[in-house]
Amino acid sequence: GAWGSEGIISDCGPLPGFLGIFIFMWMWGWPVVLVTSELASAFPADGGYSIWVAEAFGEFWGFQESYLSWTSGVVDNALYPVLAYQTAARIFGGVWGDPLPDEDSPAEGFSFSAYLIKLILVALFTIPNLMSTRSYGTSLGLAFAMVAIPFIVFACASLATAGATLSWGRLLEVKHDANWSDWSDLFSNLYWNWNGFDCVSTCAGEVKNPERSYLRGLSLSMVLILFSYLVPLGVGVVHGAPDWKLWDAGWFSTIADQQVGRWMSVWIVGACFVGNFGQYSAELFEDSWQLAGMADAGLAPKFLGRRHKYFGTPWVSIIMQVCCISVLVSFDFSSILVVDNCFSVAGTMLELAAFMKLRISRPDLERPWAIPIQKIWVLGLFLLFPFVLGTIVFLSCFYGESLGVCLTNVALLCGGPAVFWLSKKMGHREYSHYDQRHIS
Repeated sequence: GAWGSEGIISDCGPLPGFLGIFIFMWMWGWPVVLVTSELASAFPADGGYSIWVAEAFGEFWGFQESYLSWTSGVVDNALYPVLAYQTAARIFGGVWGDPLPDEDSPAEGFSFSAYLIKLILVALFTIPNLMSTRSYGTSLGLAFAMVAIPFIVFACASLATAGATLSWGRLLEVKHDANWSDWSDLFSNLYWNWNGFDCVSTCAGEVKNPERSYLRGLSLSMVLILFSYLVPLGVGVVHGAPDWKLWDAGWFSTIADQQVGRWMSVWIVGACFVGNFGQYSAELFEDSWQLAGMADAGLAPKFLGRRHKYFGTPWVSIIMQVCCISVLVSFDFSSILVVDNCFSVAGTMLELAAFMKLRISRPDLERPWAIPIQKIWVLGLFLLFPFVLGTIVFLSCFYGESLGVCLTNVALLCGGPAVFWLSKKMGHREYSHYDQRHIS
């Protein structure tokens, strides 16, 4: 769904926002899709990118990749209960807080009642993941349909009721007083909405025919993601109410309320809960199987790989993550997003570097599907674009942010080497290379 993407428009204006959607799609999303498809077919085992980096650069960097990606995933998962709450809070009063239909979002202090609701959402979103993964794909497919339908209805109803307020020229508007902080927020929002394609690699051992499934599935997802942003954001802008300059995370319920009516906003809120549940489930699934795969490979304590004897789910790693998420949902959306992006982009760039290293050092590695580019310098040029964008996103996680957020980023980044050193001092077992674990 398009929740959380409202800032793409309000940060610097509709024109930079829509151009940015396409730029990040082709210069970030597509290269990551291709790299993921190749390496997931070459290493079809649970653990995904952690294994790629360990095979390319050794155990230390494999552990850092695991730490960066897992930390990013846990932080990212805290966004969805927060976003679901904020979307509902803009429409409903009472226990949800004060509705804010006609003004910009003020800074929110800590509210125990709001925190309690977010914890309840965390619990409700987690329970299905503990019980089964057998109908996982079908359930998320159904969730996507439940999210897409109200946005299609919204787009049609908004255009039909716009009348004289409709103006396609608004798509070309720019925020002329945008500063570097606004551009930094735009890059952060665009990255967040186009990242995560590599996440599906962590359950590669559970995927049939990875050489075909990954490329097809990820390519389709790119198309669906593109339209899920362009259609509702575009319609919201051309309608004109409320002014796009006011938009913020969670504003789609307000946009639907003012452009179509309360019935539409209530439907959007309901779809928001379904959509955020789907995103939460996908992230929790990825992170829990990543930890299980790390444990199997010797990159994490063995107990984290325990599966439930009836459901087959990695319940220990799920519970561990939920404890962390329960703390993080007490923070605001924007702060969580910055920390999430800092670790996510660092981990993804490490994966891209591992891809290049494996192409150079292991040219004979069996790759059931490979990017059809053989010359290393051409591959390097192809990956230059995501590296440049990734560097800008990483720097934006520090520039213009509060001292507390910057210190959190630095402290957590330093945690990776510290945890690795501690695990070695405790006699943690050595990394078991993929070839050694998959000898026929």
